[in-house]
Amino acid sequence: MKITEVKTYNLSYPLVEPFANARSWSKTRNAGIVEIRTDAGIIGWGEGASTPSQAAIDTCLIGKDPFDIEVIWNTMHQGRSNAAAISGVDIALWDIVGKALDQPIYRLLGGAFRNQIPAYATGLFKKDVPDITQTLMDEAESYVDQGFSAMKMKIGFGEAYDVKNVAAVRKAIGDTIILAVDANCGYDVGTAIDVGQKIAENDLFWYEEPITTDDVEGYVEIRRSLNMRIAGGEGLQGRWGFRDLIQRRGYDIVQPDVSIAGGFTECRKIAAMASANHLRVLPHMWGSSIRLAATLHWQATIPDSPQALNPVPSLFEFDMTENGLRTDLAKVPIHAVDGYVPVPQEPGLGIEIDRAVLEKYA
Repeated sequence: MKITEVKTYNLSYPLVEPFANARSWSKTRNAGIVEIRTDAGIIGWGEGASTPSQAAIDTCLIGKDPFDIEVIWNTMHQGRSNAAAISGVDIALWDIVGKALDQPIYRLLGGAFRNQIPAYATGLFKKDVPDITQTLMDEAESYVDQGFSAMKMKIGFGEAYDVKNVAAVRKAIGDTIILAVDANCGYDVGTAIDVGQKIAENDLFWYEEPITTDDVEGYVEIRRSLNMRIAGGEGLQGRWGFRDLIQRRGYDIVQPDVSIAGGFTECRKIAAMASANHLRVLPHMWGSSIRLAATLHWQATIPDSPQALNPVPSLFEFDMTENGLRTDLAKVPIHAVDGYVPVPQEPGLGIEIDRAVLEKYA
């Protein structure tokens, strides 16, 4: 079997209601999609934070055997900054191999420790509304009503906003719901520690990306200063981007994104490095139906850490914001049901792409 054609699509879905994290306002949801065709008639789909260049496609992919995934990954890798473009190709190749062997990708990765994964609802962004505190409380309560036992809210908007609204959300959802916060790299080290100390009384499961991702010493200092788990890594590319933060124990929870870090091939290596350093891996997920399916396959194969009678749950990030690329791109959407997300069971990624939706947002 040989690769005969590679197409890329840069998708953009306009939001009805913009929302903000600590760094910027979002008015669209975007995705870089890769379609790989073979002479056997099998098509693979992938998603990356960026898409490969035509030169890379012509040199590294056309005429190659899609089973040579590791060879293709290393041929495409020209430096630490292009793993995001390789990610979509890598996911598409695994999709092809799964379809060729009539097996879901999680089986090719070694098998599933779980066929459904407990989810945390990601939402609770800043919005341009008259009463943001009440809006956040209502949204948080809606996630509890939908069966979620965990959720994550956005912070990083200043001490006053963070302290007031984290406390309000905790009050709205009660003491039994897991609550995590994400500052999206919005603080310096001193501010991150100061705010962290003040919001810690709300029983937070983790404090995500309080500072810029490449400040290894800063993460080490924050982790040693706060009595809560520190998480991060969603924007890092390749095992090299994670190495120092893992080995220096800047994180308690490592959060690679399969569509940024380098696809299944590279994420397995990152997870192995984290395991060797006794750190938990909970993948980041923020993308289309393709990234959603891919993350489910990978997270299904990650063992509990540590393996115990009552392990800390392997929480799956389920994006609850408006995104037609996540809800409409697959002909049969993946939903969270009573707080759990099922792992696809069909061959490859286990989803079928709706080409009309693909063309609509390309």
